[in-house]
Amino acid sequence: MAKNLFTKRKQDEDGRHHKGSTRSSTPAGPHGDVEQEMMSLSEEMDGEDEHAASTLTCFEDIMNMVGSRGRWNVCLFLVCSFSTLLNALITMSYQFFGVTPDHWCRVESLKEANWTDQQILDFAIPFDNKTGQHNKCHMYDYNYTKAAQLGYDAAVTYLHDLADQDTPRVVSCSARDFNLTQHESSVVTEWDLVCDRRVLYSTTQAANQIGYIISSVLTPFFTDRFGRRPVALCMSVLALLQGLASCLSPSVTVFIIFKCTHSTAIFSLVTCNFLIMMEMCTPSSRSTFGSLFSMAWAVACMMLPGIAYLIKPWRYLQAALTLPNLIFLLSWRFLPESPRWLLLQDRYKDTENLLVRIAATNRRKIPSRGALRAALTRISHQMRSEQYQRDHDNEKGESEHKIRDKALVAFRYVVSPYSTLQLAGRMCLLLMVWIFVSCAYYGISLNANNVSVDLYFYMFLGGLSEVPAYLLVMVLMVRAGRRPSLFGLFVVCALFIAVNAGLMFASTNVPVSAKIILSLLGKMAVATAFQIVYLFTAELFTTHQRSLAICHCCFAGRVGSIASPYINDILGETAVWAPSAVFSMMALLSAFLSLPLPETRNQNLPEADYDLVRVKEEDDSKNTISTVHSV
Repeated sequence: MAKNLFTKRKQDEDGRHHKGSTRSSTPAGPHGDVEQEMMSLSEEMDGEDEHAASTLTCFEDIMNMVGSRGRWNVCLFLVCSFSTLLNALITMSYQFFGVTPDHWCRVESLKEANWTDQQILDFAIPFDNKTGQHNKCHMYDYNYTKAAQLGYDAAVTYLHDLADQDTPRVVSCSARDFNLTQHESSVVTEWDLVCDRRVLYSTTQAANQIGYIISSVLTPFFTDRFGRRPVALCMSVLALLQGLASCLSPSVTVFIIFKCTHSTAIFSLVTCNFLIMMEMCTPSSRSTFGSLFSMAWAVACMMLPGIAYLIKPWRYLQAALTLPNLIFLLSWRFLPESPRWLLLQDRYKDTENLLVRIAATNRRKIPSRGALRAALTRISHQMRSEQYQRDHDNEKGESEHKIRDKALVAFRYVVSPYSTLQLAGRMCLLLMVWIFVSCAYYGISLNANNVSVDLYFYMFLGGLSEVPAYLLVMVLMVRAGRRPSLFGLFVVCALFIAVNAGLMFASTNVPVSAKIILSLLGKMAVATAFQIVYLFTAELFTTHQRSLAICHCCFAGRVGSIASPYINDILGETAVWAPSAVFSMMALLSAFLSLPLPETRNQNLPEADYDLVRVKEEDDSKNTISTVHSV
């Protein structure tokens, strides 16, 4: 029977070759003697187990056998998605750490003379009749030392004697006073991050996204070398330590550094958990669990305003948002290693034990260990045959040029998602989509100041709007597919945000309710699209490439999210409508960039290069049939 299983596998491979696959022949290596190993395993199996082993032709079949929607899978989903909640609490807290109360130029000599804030505003700060507010970054060029000696009433009487010319000059100032009755402690008030120092405030959020980039570079190496689970646990501990350390930051520079390292650890944790969950799903459950994975993000966005409202001093708020890492650490025993990764490492015993535990928890019946081992051996050989061929080719001449060959192997590993012209084109499209969708999502989410709405209310409604967005993901991915859904969602987002920008450009008296509704509808659409893009990327690459592809795309996405706070804070001060116009254009570009990508609905996760070719051929076939029908 084992020989028949192996023969069947060879026939399948030959069939793929006839269909145009470029897959190479099975190389010599640890799996080169798979036939002999499976024949020895068949001696331990009876007829029923042999039949069961023959039906397990891919890893998805095994996951269906042990259960893909049982109690064990739900618990795994809750543990993995909790990391998304931790990530959201840190990433979206940017505006709460930097609450900016009313401020004006600090006039030291008048403060020392015990002038009130209102007296300083009336005497030293220019008033803008158009905005109905005092200038925040400039003051009149008076002789304030003499004014302090005269007192407020006398200084107002002899105002012209205090200026060097008839019309007093307006100059910028180097320090500000804040209305601490509005907000007593934020990174802005503590380190004067307004006016010419405003860029440092935007950098505190950019540092968070730079940490994502560092994570995107380092995480695939660690997860592929040491496994998903060990890296996740280490990153959780580092996130806890880094978050608590940032509460003690003595300067904005140190705070920015801690923000960067903290987000590096948090995003590595999210990536590891996402990989574990995706690699343990079947096609039928992947859409459900994948779309709900970010539901914790929406929950965190709704929780965050309440936490920030109750804990306003930023150092205490940072501690409160970091401590939930302890909850994840308490659940570390349940977090499993990815069985697909275990197979790539030849850890059959660990894989079997994990599958047996899943089946027992889900109360599912499985065949004997021998049958399970036979199926795993065959599947592992299919997953690794091309990888061994590449390694075998790379080892030629290694004795002569070891350093060069090792560097070449490392380089080939890094660029494996670009190994063919088809994959390279696919990656280029995904990279651009990730840049635009990330910038649009974070820009719209953190645009409360330019929309002129209450920060706490806007953040809560933003989180609430993402709940139906993630539920919509399930419906769209099952009914409409990935590519049509992305195109439609990006167009809808671009439309709502463009209308909002047009209204703010045309009038300064746009109803706040209209701006909120348009912004939240646009955010709902882009949040749905962002989640589909994440899942879509994971489905377009093999197990060997998947971690790298996701991290490369996340790297590109952070370029967009780094730009978003500068667009909101710097460009928004010039024209409040301009950030919305930029985000609308990015959403529209993403819509057209997503069209050339192949559809992956109801497809197994690809394990080898020939699976990628098959997906492309099937997608082209569907498009051809659709075109013929339309004609």
